[in-house]
Amino acid sequence: MEFVLVALLAAAAAGAVVFAFTRPRAPQAPVGPDPIHEQLGVLRDEMQRVAQAVSKDTNQLSQRIESRLEGIDTRFSRTMSDTHSASQELAKGIFETLGKVTSATQVVAEQARQFTLLQDLLKPPKARGGIGEAMLEQLLVQVLPRGTFHTQHRFASGVIVDAVVTLDNRLVPIDSKFPLANYERICDAGTDAERSDAERAFAADVAKHIQAIASRYIVPEEDTFDFAIMYVPAEGVYGEVLRLAHRGTSLIDLAMGVKVMLLSPSTMYGYLQTVAFGLRCLNIEKSAEKVLDFCGQLQQDMRRFSDEYDVLGKHLGNARNKFEEGSRKLDRVFDDLARVSELADDEGEFQPALEIVGE
Repeated sequence: MEFVLVALLAAAAAGAVVFAFTRPRAPQAPVGPDPIHEQLGVLRDEMQRVAQAVSKDTNQLSQRIESRLEGIDTRFSRTMSDTHSASQELAKGIFETLGKVTSATQVVAEQARQFTLLQDLLKPPKARGGIGEAMLEQLLVQVLPRGTFHTQHRFASGVIVDAVVTLDNRLVPIDSKFPLANYERICDAGTDAERSDAERAFAADVAKHIQAIASRYIVPEEDTFDFAIMYVPAEGVYGEVLRLAHRGTSLIDLAMGVKVMLLSPSTMYGYLQTVAFGLRCLNIEKSAEKVLDFCGQLQQDMRRFSDEYDVLGKHLGNARNKFEEGSRKLDRVFDDLARVSELADDEGEFQPALEIVGE
């Protein structure tokens, strides 16, 4: 601001000097003051006027600049406030997006965990642990009454079967250990040749397992039925078992030939429902037998009561006959007394006839 003021003053002074020296001079008078001093006075006055004008213009310019600066500050503050609000909204949107991303990440993590469980299910039996046994036990608990099944049943030979169901004091053995190693190879096969090789190996494993179940768990001398159940832990695996064959014989026919039933989770559930219904029928039959036994005992009691009642009737009949006979005799006595009374009234004193015996 000071630099502008100095420049204006310098320009005004230069203009005044140029004006003083370039304007036409008047003819000199013979007598009077020096014209140079007059011109310097005029120049001084002009300089004062220019300085006042410059000072006035400078003040006005300063006021205008200050007002404009204030407007710029106001607009800048408003712009900064709007920018801050927009930044807050943007941050809020970012946090909401991060929350959605977190939720989606949790869903993905849960799906990954479930996929891990599926992989655990498809692992070989030793790696899987007791998953098949746990699934079988849950099915038994949910469908059958307590006391109608047992897990980890040991035979006299020392062989342990996963579960047995008791039906009329006989046992239905159920095996839940299933060979899944080569089934996993079927799922991971990249070519048709690899898949065919895995299918042959899987069919051989299942055929071997069927023979093992038939030879180890069907023990009629220990009160088992003449059949056993092989529990297949997944519907997809069960479909492959029904589709595949071993040495020209389908696995289902091979199992039926040695009296081993192949059941998946859904068919096992239906079979257990049938068993539960049969158990209820057995309970009803046993209850009906008890009712029939009670009815037989009641019939015998009724017969004994009827006999005793007949005896009582006979006794009552005899008593009635005796009562009637006594009543008749009593009536005759009363008749005799009446006749005696009539004789006494007719003849006066009644003297009965005496019969003298002896002297």
